[in-house]
Amino acid sequence: MSDRHLVGLYHRLRYYLDVPTLRLLLRFREPREQFYADLWRTAAQGIGAEFTPWRFGYFRIRRDGMTTMINLSRVMLDDHLTLNIMGNKVLTYDLLAERGFRTPRFCAYTLATLDAAQAFMVRSNGPVVVKPAAGTGGGRGITTGISSVGALRQASRLAARHGETLIVEEQVAGDSYRLLYLDGRFLDAVRRDPPTVAGDGRHTIRQLIRLENRRRLAQRPFTSLSPLLVDRDSRNWLEAHGLSPRSRPAMGDTVVVKRAVNQNCARENHNVRELVHPQLIEDGGRLVTALGVRLAGVDLICSDITVPLSQSGGCFNEVNTTPGIHHHYLIAQPEKGVPVAELLLEHLFTTRQGVMTV
Repeated sequence: MSDRHLVGLYHRLRYYLDVPTLRLLLRFREPREQFYADLWRTAAQGIGAEFTPWRFGYFRIRRDGMTTMINLSRVMLDDHLTLNIMGNKVLTYDLLAERGFRTPRFCAYTLATLDAAQAFMVRSNGPVVVKPAAGTGGGRGITTGISSVGALRQASRLAARHGETLIVEEQVAGDSYRLLYLDGRFLDAVRRDPPTVAGDGRHTIRQLIRLENRRRLAQRPFTSLSPLLVDRDSRNWLEAHGLSPRSRPAMGDTVVVKRAVNQNCARENHNVRELVHPQLIEDGGRLVTALGVRLAGVDLICSDITVPLSQSGGCFNEVNTTPGIHHHYLIAQPEKGVPVAELLLEHLFTTRQGVMTV
């Protein structure tokens, strides 16, 4: 085994040996499974299908002599090779660029070629983002707001816990949006804001985050399926705003605790389906059709969703082939939500694709 592979293995072992974080993540596994069981059961009833829990976390949904198998938000549509290619950010960016879609400027590197990432950061006009090139989801291993060599090294070591190849990319200003497509058809759109905590004048930010996680685990209906973590991304964000995990926000102060949106909760997600500019909808549909992705959550960053990307200066930054359906249900105003689970099931049985005759 080469030195490069040994370094990568070392950092991945460090990830799995982070016992407190691992324990917290495991505590959220049961709520996630329960949420999706309830979601698909209700969706099945809505289209006149039979829902049955199966083995190993799978659900069986039957109608008209056909069965589709589901695991959390994973459905039987896209093939494994498509999933693997879209799950590799370097390959995805290459494909998007070939089709003329704007993506963040980036550089692929490893811990052994960290000098290339440092040179990229120097050439950038602002902070950069470090993330694993593949093998993760839910924002794991991502650090934003990097503007120093020391922070770059720390973020790279964190990302290397999830895989050998890393990406450093420009940090694009704007809000984070998720557009959902099914066989090129636009279903829904949500704006995902960064996670926050509310100050009470007594607790530190770290303590408020701990209390927030307790609420997420206990609260019903569910508000989030992931814990809020104090990580390098949160430390960078807080430091940039003159804060730290030890800061004690005043009563009534709302504090953004990190820039990455993946660990937010329902109050920070907003349905914006009716606001998306038609050109953006068309661009996203053209993109997923060209890539051959059937169920896709297209992520983009822009300052204004009501205008084309050419006007907002935004860009596409990910094509999720196993998009979390929960993002479209855990929103600030659930009454504005779109029943995407029902739409998906109806599509499967009507087209007779993604189903078995068992």
